[in-house]
Amino acid sequence: MLVALGATSFTPGRAPASPANGRSAVGVSMKWGELLGEGETTATRDLSIDRGRGWALTKDHGPLIITLATTGNINTRENNPTLPCSPREMADQMHECIKLGVSVLHIHARNELLKPTMRVDKFRETVRLIKERDPDVVIQISTGGRAPPVQFEGVDVGEWRMDPLNLMPEMASYTPGSVNLGPIVYQNDAKLVKDMAQRFTETGIKPQVECFDTNMISNANQLVKQGLLQRPLDFGLVMGAPGAQECSLRQLGHLISMMEPGDTWTSIGIGKFEMPLAYMAIAMGGHVRVGLEDNNKTPDGEIASNYDLVKHVVDVAKAMGREIATPEQARQILSMPAENADWILDKLDPSVPLESLVSNMSPYQALEPIPGSLEMRPTAAHPDSPDGKELSPYSDPAAAAA
Repeated sequence: MLVALGATSFTPGRAPASPANGRSAVGVSMKWGELLGEGETTATRDLSIDRGRGWALTKDHGPLIITLATTGNINTRENNPTLPCSPREMADQMHECIKLGVSVLHIHARNELLKPTMRVDKFRETVRLIKERDPDVVIQISTGGRAPPVQFEGVDVGEWRMDPLNLMPEMASYTPGSVNLGPIVYQNDAKLVKDMAQRFTETGIKPQVECFDTNMISNANQLVKQGLLQRPLDFGLVMGAPGAQECSLRQLGHLISMMEPGDTWTSIGIGKFEMPLAYMAIAMGGHVRVGLEDNNKTPDGEIASNYDLVKHVVDVAKAMGREIATPEQARQILSMPAENADWILDKLDPSVPLESLVSNMSPYQALEPIPGSLEMRPTAAHPDSPDGKELSPYSDPAAAAA
């Protein structure tokens, strides 16, 4: 049986109240870019003024938005022991990468079995922990959870995937079509594609249109004509995934040629293609996504951490003459109103019942509240319960909140 957390005071526009004490976090300070190095950054000077300095690519293309994708659906602790799976693990690694210059966070969720899930309590607690320390960062929630709710009777797959949008993040991922990815089919049928596009337009949440092939750009353009999406569009170009489009300069040029003036794009290179595609994006006016969701290794073949991958992109961008965008600049580049940043804060208020944020309570039965957290804990009767299973540790939110 679900028990709502106690109501607390909450002021929109500020860091969310802590369920542990009902007060806004004290001493919250944005740590964005503190490790970028000494001297001026794009946050401290007007890029429109030519002072005879370097940063030629910044003058041509503007600052570079770096998106961090820490976890995803596919990667495992067996492949990479540093993979963050719990809300606290994700928020901690995100915080360190924000210090380097990350301005957008692409967020997935994992359950207690370390498997992908679309449980809203997981997303909600992850965002709460992020916003306590980094209130200015852009939240981009994934709707691509390849985690069909087959263990929960009567749950519609489309609603399960769209429920996290009820948190009202500034951004969310969106794939307007299906694709073969190695042995699996990443399925996005026509109804889901239309329903999700309509949700974005109705709410004002900014979609990042993830494109695994050229047809997905065509689909997005058609949805614009139908009034279901609005320009300018932001595209995430997924390249090098097994079974999907190749990662090559000719394919990238073709994808860019299909966009309209004002559209933006971000490189999402898979595996060994993550960094080569990132370099192309830095040089050609795109933006970059990196993280363990897409790639496990540094360019020299060592097992990577999220921090390693972000630092490499920052170093290369600086060497190539492209400065790093702040969260404020990222919003301007992506045509997102600044006030949208605070939408999600209302949903992080512990007094907001989980029932109001989900379409079907079946996946949340046999979960129990965790004191001081928006995350729920599965009892032995819940399919996500790790009882009796040998798993690598999932950080204990109750211990962390104590």
